[in-house]
Amino acid sequence: MHICIVSQGYPSKGHPYFTFVEQLSLALAELGIQITIISPQSVTNSLYRKIPLAPKYSKILIKSGIIVEIYRPWCFSLGNIGGFLKHLYSDSFERAVYNTFINLKTKPDVCYGHFWHIGYNAYRAAKKYDIPLFIASGEAEIELHKNYSIESLTEFTNYVRGVICVSTKNKKESIENGLTSENKCIILPNSIDSDLFYKKDKSTLRRQFGYKDDDFIVAFVGGFVHRKGTLRISEAITSLNDESIKSIFIGSTLSSDRCIPNCNGILFMGKVDHDKIGDYLNCADVFLMPTLQEGCCNANIEAMACGLPIISSDLSFNYDILDSSYSLLIDPMNIQQIADSIKYLKDNPEIRKQMSVAALKASKKFELNKRAEGILQFIEKRI
Repeated sequence: MHICIVSQGYPSKGHPYFTFVEQLSLALAELGIQITIISPQSVTNSLYRKIPLAPKYSKILIKSGIIVEIYRPWCFSLGNIGGFLKHLYSDSFERAVYNTFINLKTKPDVCYGHFWHIGYNAYRAAKKYDIPLFIASGEAEIELHKNYSIESLTEFTNYVRGVICVSTKNKKESIENGLTSENKCIILPNSIDSDLFYKKDKSTLRRQFGYKDDDFIVAFVGGFVHRKGTLRISEAITSLNDESIKSIFIGSTLSSDRCIPNCNGILFMGKVDHDKIGDYLNCADVFLMPTLQEGCCNANIEAMACGLPIISSDLSFNYDILDSSYSLLIDPMNIQQIADSIKYLKDNPEIRKQMSVAALKASKKFELNKRAEGILQFIEKRI
């Protein structure tokens, strides 16, 4: 089988964005599936953020002998735009996908759009060659129906063969917004690469990074933005006024929403290559993610695989992956609840130990190869 994955982003050297697309692509290739990636890159965004453009074409040879081909045609964008300009960007992205698609020497058997709006941009190309189209619904908030009327989307939604939802929440949103039906959906939460995220010796890594054994370290991974809660974490740690509480903030800011942590005791703050994140997580005692909106939070699952108790949001996007045996679910806007949860786990090392064991056990359900197999089985069934 040959699958063409269309995505808004794909990681390049020094820019570990959309790593989940790369991980899934490689996992499918390891199952013997021919994979083609089409991920248009914005020239205007590159100039504005001073991010080098990736090669328009590259390929990766997988251990299975499969070659993953990556096409990154140019398009343009205008940042956080709306209305007419947003449609112009969508048109530019769609043209880049379409022109790349029609020039592929071998047409795929399946087209797989990562998120609803990207699937919509891939629809014209898939329909031209009568190729089944699947959607991966993992966005924090589904917005396709807000940009186009349901009536104008009818032909597209009828054409979609199946929807892989990362959470019950995403499935419910997709159905309630009129984009799909129950029988077209499957729920397969996000997953982790167990070669990168696993339990390591904490003392060894702390010595390596120069961290003290008796510090209590809180870890966060994600964008430094309001939605993810970096300033709420910072405020909660400050309110505890405990010099033994330290923190690690892995991620980066966005120019439109800069929420840079400023609490005392920050051991590290900044971007880290994806294959190094596990080392930082293994230095920590707990993982904290008071996010307001997600599809399914990869960072929580990666932290679980490193044996960390989780403090995260008591919201529906977490219910498929978190339970009380290894997580404390809190109101993500309540600073006092965040602070109390940190203190509770700091003061109760035996409970942390029990939660760590439970997190490691639960993470086995979310291994990348299992998810890839589940997606492939679903696609084969639907076509």
